[in-house]
Amino acid sequence: MLIPFLKMQAQGNDFVIVDYFVPETNALAETDFPSLAEDVCKPHFGVGADGLVLLKPYPICDAQMIIYNANGSRAEMCGSALRCVTWLLHKKTAKKEFRILTDSGEKKCRINADKTITVNLGVPEMLKNNYIAEGFTGDLIKIGNPHFIIWKDDLTDEPQFKYGALIEHHSGFEETVNVHFASLLNKNKIAIKIWEKGCGATLACGTGASASVFSGIWKGILDNEVYVTMPGGTVEITASESGYLLSGEVNETFQGKYIWKI
Repeated sequence: MLIPFLKMQAQGNDFVIVDYFVPETNALAETDFPSLAEDVCKPHFGVGADGLVLLKPYPICDAQMIIYNANGSRAEMCGSALRCVTWLLHKKTAKKEFRILTDSGEKKCRINADKTITVNLGVPEMLKNNYIAEGFTGDLIKIGNPHFIIWKDDLTDEPQFKYGALIEHHSGFEETVNVHFASLLNKNKIAIKIWEKGCGATLACGTGASASVFSGIWKGILDNEVYVTMPGGTVEITASESGYLLSGEVNETFQGKYIWKI
């Protein structure tokens, strides 16, 4: 089977996108997408990506976005992927504002004059404040998906590689979580290192950046407009009463057809 796809990335958070607005893609209706995600996301053996994204027409929105992590599990939300599909919809329609349905609800998205994309991820929820997991004190925050935020002065020891998997599966959490180690640079800038559940260490995470800013605002150490520097690049987070706005660039890297033997 030949599966048409696009490869896109947002600050290095990369995705294989299957576009159902393309007629030839409709033949994939009965595909085992968890298995496809595992295969296509493998480095060296597949295309290589952090996740598989399905972009589909939807009757009451501009589109629906469905995400599978690299291990085949379904993801509730992804701010980086949401910005990528917003750009694809803009290319198709020339529109600048969109409503996109995700597993965590409908999200409003827009194209800015500088070609960056802003998406409203909603209002985060503090689930556990100053909670101890595997010896680390952090905040468990829900913003479509769960994130555990740990503040450290120094991130040069790459703590996501050492402790990310352990904390992801901490027995005190109701479900596996994304793990972020955050460092305060000033009231308007932080750095984070990332471990995503179902993926491992990644170069960026939009919802994780937003959750980290929410944690910092909760603690009184951050303003409402913050730049978040990640291994793959920088995004801007703006906290408002209507939700947390994530802004940043995306890029299409290539297109192709994946040969999937089933």
